[in-house]
Amino acid sequence: MPRRAAVAALTLSLVFLPQAAPSLACPPTGGYVGSIFSGAVDAEQALESLREAGISASIVNVTFPYVGGVLELRAVEFLIGRWPDGRPLRAYLIPGERATLVLSETSTSLDAGWLRLAISILASVEVLDPRTLVVGPLGSPNNESPPEAVERWAELELGLEIGERVLVWKCGGPVGAAPALPSALVGVAAVVANEIDANISYPLLRSALEGAGLRTTLLPPERAAEALLGYPIVIFLGGHMAPGTGPAVWPFLDPTAAQELAAGETPRLVLVESVGGVTIVILAGVDRWETRGAVEEFISQGWPERLASALACPGGVCVRIVSSSGSCAVGEGRGITASVEGEYAFVTYREGGPNPCAFHVISSVSVSASTRTVEVTLTLQRKAVICIQCVGVIATTLQIGPLEPGEWTIVVNGEQIRVNVGG
Repeated sequence: MPRRAAVAALTLSLVFLPQAAPSLACPPTGGYVGSIFSGAVDAEQALESLREAGISASIVNVTFPYVGGVLELRAVEFLIGRWPDGRPLRAYLIPGERATLVLSETSTSLDAGWLRLAISILASVEVLDPRTLVVGPLGSPNNESPPEAVERWAELELGLEIGERVLVWKCGGPVGAAPALPSALVGVAAVVANEIDANISYPLLRSALEGAGLRTTLLPPERAAEALLGYPIVIFLGGHMAPGTGPAVWPFLDPTAAQELAAGETPRLVLVESVGGVTIVILAGVDRWETRGAVEEFISQGWPERLASALACPGGVCVRIVSSSGSCAVGEGRGITASVEGEYAFVTYREGGPNPCAFHVISSVSVSASTRTVEVTLTLQRKAVICIQCVGVIATTLQIGPLEPGEWTIVVNGEQIRVNVGG
């Protein structure tokens, strides 16, 4: 797209908008998080690639007011999930000549998991090269306009200094503790692998997963987007350098871990993490045989049984991690909070750690229909990264349900809270 056309896609309304008084603006009901990549992306080609992969997508105009005018941007909008009340959870690809922005809706916690899913989907359909990341993720609440990621993109692509943002009205009830992805195939894990890794490693992995009670389906790399949007567990065989699967894996790897794996400093990698409500598993090695070694390590650590337990849905009640991340503790400690959306409880559990570079995984779930109690055991897992030195707090949001109407007791690692469903 020529530079003149890119500028033409931006409409600046020279109507000065008054900034809403902070005391009058409603609290945010969610947020936006985005990352910026270098280079141009063709919107029509991106639209075609997403639709060919079976993803609902369209070209739209999105507008963001600011104190000096209004940004009107042409974007590719695509569906990456649904909120608890059924509304679509959307991501946007905003192309430019020098810089391309990927922007995702998110919860008030500004979790970047749905952005990582969106980037992986775009990479898997060959729309975006995740290695061209310039900056991000950048998050901001949805009652501030424009979002920080949009402001930074406008500066890099258009040389536009936004200056002062405005507060916009986002009235109404919160959308819940965090978004919920579309209903997945319960008890099924999608394994995404190229032909080499499928031949060498998949039979061993399938045997272990099915032995633990999980069904599996093998998908080629070109169907990675389908796996990410349709299954509760997605297992990638091969790392960010693997033919076919590499681009889709890249957004889920820490840069340090990726560099060490590429340099052979780490012969193999086993990564299990909840990203945007999907359990992502990466089993990778410096070569195809070390990838098989990663599968053997995954099995020896008892992961097939732990994943099966997390998907068991005892009594028809399913528990899954919607988001789990750490931050430096600032006046926060161990605790539990909850909200209810329809038949589902969204429970956020916090606990301290020696640093923020950790996340939770589900070890066990039990449900008592007689006492209307759901008990969840979470285990901390350390991230394979060089971590900032501060005392951490790890916050994890669980989606629990469907629950019958009435009062329920939710217990997470010994901390309990009561919720009223349908009341």
